[in-house]
Amino acid sequence: MFTMTGAPRRRFLAVAAATLVVAGLSLTAGQATAQTDWPEDPITIVVPFNAGGSADRMARTLTDPLSEELGVPVVVENRPGGAGGLGATYVARQSDPDGNTLLLMQATPYLANAILVGGAPVQWEDFRFLNAQWNDYAIVAVHQDSPYETFDQLVEAMKEPGAVSSGIIYGNGGHLQTLVAMDALEIPQDNVRFVTYDGGAPLRTALAGNQVDFEILAARGAASIMDSLRVLAVVNDSNPDEMDAPLLNDALEELGAERQPIIGGNVTGLLVPAAFESDYPERYSKLVAAYEAVVTSEDYKAAAAEAGVGADWVGPEASQQLVDDAFSALSELSDVVN
Repeated sequence: MFTMTGAPRRRFLAVAAATLVVAGLSLTAGQATAQTDWPEDPITIVVPFNAGGSADRMARTLTDPLSEELGVPVVVENRPGGAGGLGATYVARQSDPDGNTLLLMQATPYLANAILVGGAPVQWEDFRFLNAQWNDYAIVAVHQDSPYETFDQLVEAMKEPGAVSSGIIYGNGGHLQTLVAMDALEIPQDNVRFVTYDGGAPLRTALAGNQVDFEILAARGAASIMDSLRVLAVVNDSNPDEMDAPLLNDALEELGAERQPIIGGNVTGLLVPAAFESDYPERYSKLVAAYEAVVTSEDYKAAAAEAGVGADWVGPEASQQLVDDAFSALSELSDVVN
């Protein structure tokens, strides 16, 4: 057995140590370069609904300007199913949350209820919400040819089992808001025939086509079909668009019911896996900066208005707090549909 001693051993150890230092520096430099050079590959925005809905339209308004900011192609991929749960699970379970696969959907109520009600195998903490780009309140609406001209008339019809149908995305804010209001009015849940749709576009199409009697749906998301609707109540704490309809809680009080939590609206924007922020902080910061530059530009605001989607910049911290608070409220109400 050969044993190295004396000066040769000292020289060997010195060379080995220097080699390790250089190797370590090279590894660190490689990691830093990987962070700094990102992105190099195309980025995919997953929309967990069919094409044509408000989330899909928002995603498609972002592709070109985000591509310009980041220097790589940005594409939209629709992965519908499970009221948003399938696409959200796909994004959360990426083997490497490297920032190349993003999620765009309504963080509340759709993502929240995919977790709380739909049984999606992910946790709320698996995601980070980058921006509440669109905070859309809800309305109680019927087709313009509906026999129900007021909220009171609709409620009276709902007291007769099977007389009224409602379009829903199972477990979403509109569905929960309907059930909460029915409980407040002491109307049995099975009185209403609920027709389930997988996404906002078919939901709106059903109401615009007079295929269901009423829906609680996002107001501005329904802008393209508003001419075919009659609004019976505004599901909000205020009436920002001055619709000719009472606030839902005022209407409930008029009927002798107690005021209820407002949960029917949608908060939509880009989300990323939580691990992306912790594992790739420089990439995360670069993505947030690019997203902010896009949403705050005048060109994008014009494009978003044309597409009928929101274009607000709230930022990650305030946006996350907004949806965390809503998630807590929805958690307390999720047993209504279980």
